[in-house]
Amino acid sequence: MRRDTRDRSAKAERVLVIAIVVTAIGLVGAQQGPASVYTAAQATAGRTVYQASCASCHLPDLAGRNEAPQLAGNNFMNAWRTRTTRDLFEFIQSTMPPTGENLSAEQYLGVTAYILQANGAPAGGQPLTPTTSTPIGQLGVRPATTTAGDPLPPPVAGGPPTPAGGRGGRGAPPANAGPIGVTVSGTVKNYVPVTDEMLRSQDPGDWLMARRNYQGWSHSPLTQITRDNAKDLQLVWTWAMNEGQGNEPSPLIHNGIL
Repeated sequence: MRRDTRDRSAKAERVLVIAIVVTAIGLVGAQQGPASVYTAAQATAGRTVYQASCASCHLPDLAGRNEAPQLAGNNFMNAWRTRTTRDLFEFIQSTMPPTGENLSAEQYLGVTAYILQANGAPAGGQPLTPTTSTPIGQLGVRPATTTAGDPLPPPVAGGPPTPAGGRGGRGAPPANAGPIGVTVSGTVKNYVPVTDEMLRSQDPGDWLMARRNYQGWSHSPLTQITRDNAKDLQLVWTWAMNEGQGNEPSPLIHNGIL
């Protein structure tokens, strides 16, 4: 009887020790916090590059405008949460700036680090590299702030729900939402349907598809604008496409209507 009691006591002690070890491991993991994939120095250098090469389109506070999407806030995270830091770096490196200016890999890494920092990912001792591939949603992002430290405006209520029942992603109101469009019901007067023949042989004043024609020429045959007078063009009006900021469409023109 005494031996049986001692055996049960020993087993209970072993269970208690295992429980303590498991709890300690869990506490250590919790204290480690989110992953850090870039250094503060990279983000600081990236901010300088961003202000020189990116801010003119995406704005100094990364809020975006017109066809330049938001880079800090709900819409950015909706688009990039499940993608990796490597995806972001390679996308920026292959597409920006649109003027074709060449930046070094270190400069692109710095801009990537700065964008991650602006979205709340903490800096650490490990520098970001071209092969770093961590899901951005695992970086402990928090509600983004502007470069002045002020929180970006909250998203406007409404917008189409995502398949999971939430809101966001393409088509959702952005965090920096202003007017989000005008819908007018009715019928377009004197509308001329677009035919296959029109697509194959377009009127010079039309632009009926992306890159204009099936050959992808990406230029108009019109001759009113030349190298000599292009400098005289002036902005007439703009409209910010703020509905989600994941859309960069090619404007279409048919019978003089944009």
